[in-house]
Amino acid sequence: MLTASVTVPNPPQTTPGEQASPLADRLPPTPQNWCGVGEGLKDASTLLHQHLYTQAEDTLLQLLEFAPMEGKAWHLLGRSHQAQGRHAKALECFERADCCYRNRSSNDEAPASSRLARLLWDQGDEDGARVMLGQLMLRQPDDAELLAMQEKWEHSDKQEAAA
Repeated sequence: MLTASVTVPNPPQTTPGEQASPLADRLPPTPQNWCGVGEGLKDASTLLHQHLYTQAEDTLLQLLEFAPMEGKAWHLLGRSHQAQGRHAKALECFERADCCYRNRSSNDEAPASSRLARLLWDQGDEDGARVMLGQLMLRQPDDAELLAMQEKWEHSDKQEAAA
């Protein structure tokens, strides 16, 4: 299982003679600085082409924190592990990517997570956040975290309406 490697980003590393990439100095994603899935995948792909595997892995792990069902991110992470000779980890990543792709093709809904819903809300996409929360609530109607998020957002709506 990749749980430890998925949640703990790598420390910044460069080898002698290797230039630090401008992408490597980014902060962990927050609603203010997260570039989004598409841009994150593009950054990671660029880093992989530059053989900056540690930085690419960091970018992918941060992306997967927000979008854990993003098959392309799992695929790129697998390529990074494969290039470094970590074949068992690469295989796990490729299997996860395959699972994500199969789930997506059998389910036309966009991937949803509470973390991504919060990010959308914090970035001002309240409608998108509510749609995602609705999808999550259909899957887990008794989830305490989702119920608290729903209540907080409804309370926020009531405050705005009173203002």
